[in-house]
Amino acid sequence: MPRSLPEAFVSPDRRRLHEARGEWPLPNLTTILDERARATPDRVIFVTDAERVTAADLRARAERLAAGLENLGLGPGDVVSWQLPNWLEGVLLSFAIDRIGAISNPIIPIYREREVSFIARQAGSRALVVPGVVRGFDHRELARTVQQEASELEHVLVARAEPGSGQRSLESLLETRAPASPLAPSPIGPYDVSALFYTSGTTSEPKGVMHTPSTLGSFMRVGLTISGATENDVGILWFPLAHIGGIVTIGIQSVLRGSRAVFLEQFDPERGLDLIEREGVTSAGGPTPILQALLGARGFRPERVRTVRIAGLGATEVPPELMREVGRNLDALVYRSFGMTECPMATAGRREDPEERRVMTDGKASPGVIVRITDDAGKPVAPDVEGEVELFGPQLCVGYVDPARTAEAFTADGFLRSGDLAVMDEEGYVRITGRKKDIIIRKGENLSAKAIEDELYDHPKIADVAVIGVRDRASGERVCACVVLRANAGDLTLDELRSFMVGRQVMAQKIPEQLEIVAELPRNATGKVKKFELRARFAPRDRGTK
Repeated sequence: MPRSLPEAFVSPDRRRLHEARGEWPLPNLTTILDERARATPDRVIFVTDAERVTAADLRARAERLAAGLENLGLGPGDVVSWQLPNWLEGVLLSFAIDRIGAISNPIIPIYREREVSFIARQAGSRALVVPGVVRGFDHRELARTVQQEASELEHVLVARAEPGSGQRSLESLLETRAPASPLAPSPIGPYDVSALFYTSGTTSEPKGVMHTPSTLGSFMRVGLTISGATENDVGILWFPLAHIGGIVTIGIQSVLRGSRAVFLEQFDPERGLDLIEREGVTSAGGPTPILQALLGARGFRPERVRTVRIAGLGATEVPPELMREVGRNLDALVYRSFGMTECPMATAGRREDPEERRVMTDGKASPGVIVRITDDAGKPVAPDVEGEVELFGPQLCVGYVDPARTAEAFTADGFLRSGDLAVMDEEGYVRITGRKKDIIIRKGENLSAKAIEDELYDHPKIADVAVIGVRDRASGERVCACVVLRANAGDLTLDELRSFMVGRQVMAQKIPEQLEIVAELPRNATGKVKKFELRARFAPRDRGTK
């Protein structure tokens, strides 16, 4: 049988709580696809560079792929890992894996041998699907290394390329003749673990997050409720498909509601603008770097994005000025949201929110979610007092693959300690102020790096910024601003930056004492800045200020 949830997470009390909040316990992905193919077989669901894929075609391909996986000896409870670009094959795999009762494990394409080997070992992966050469990197060689280090990994499948020695092509499975009789119904139930998502792991080993049809279904319901999306909407995939925000909100949710999704294999703002115009894209939100690039594209004109009516920003820090800029250029509902792989879309702005609330906060708790802000002792704080965000709700994961991480991250009453800092006002609006570990301790005083970044984003010469603490003998840490300049901005000096901050009347401790101009900020696949790389680069004790 499929891997079951830990008993602590499937207690009757938790189930009753979910039901009381309108949980959406989807039975499994197979049921979603079967129902869509019956209801609207000729509706185009996915658009790629090569084809337009209908619901009926999607189901037929997924069935053949499922039969091929079954012929390899894969079945209920087995983990099938896949590391692919934004290709349709990732969606097909998700549905095929579900059909045979196995567990889908999408892996972000930028992960390399160290991370993928760790994932395959910890998850006990029996199969790994990879592409050939993507962006100059040969994933077949990666798979060969992983297979040597992960003892349970029996099968390596290669998509869209010649397989290496001991590997086979994914296409050979897609060529499997449809079984004479239908495959058995998926054995996965609403509370069984059906997907493993590994978090970015920018400072440590990736964490394996366990989700079920019930938690993912609740995530989709929240997204549809907040956005008001219908079957007539058209989304665009420029977020990594292997991320929970890609495979769930584009890959699965499009099938669920019968809408259309446009695939962008590799993000390019000019290409994105072309697709928005050509396909009439209505939903075009995403992380900060993507929206910044779209608005800054050479060919950007507001009339080219006139069909867009929904633009949710999240996954990484969202500067208020970017929100305003998106709002000025798109005639759309623009809102911020906050979430993570463990509890996606925990808060979000609403259409009825005052504009300033949507710009300056991350919205209120999503339907069914409880957000509480606590102090270091785990006790709730008063309104407008900063503390750690703790989350509970129907889309909350059921724990980590490593039980020790589950014990560390969850409170006794089932809340997730997010590690994020925030304030919540009396009306319930949440404003993320930074990471609990992303603070600068200057002369014993804690400074939020994000709060300083929000101020610096408004500087007319700054396109992107990350603030870090740099070791300092006198103050413990000093404030260092790592800045990407706007095109044709000219020079930026530390004195100029200081004058700008003084003019904004911020406390003196928040004024940068070191300025580093960089070509770009190092980011992970979801757009989050890898600050540990910046700290390593600019932290030598003998560095002076500029």
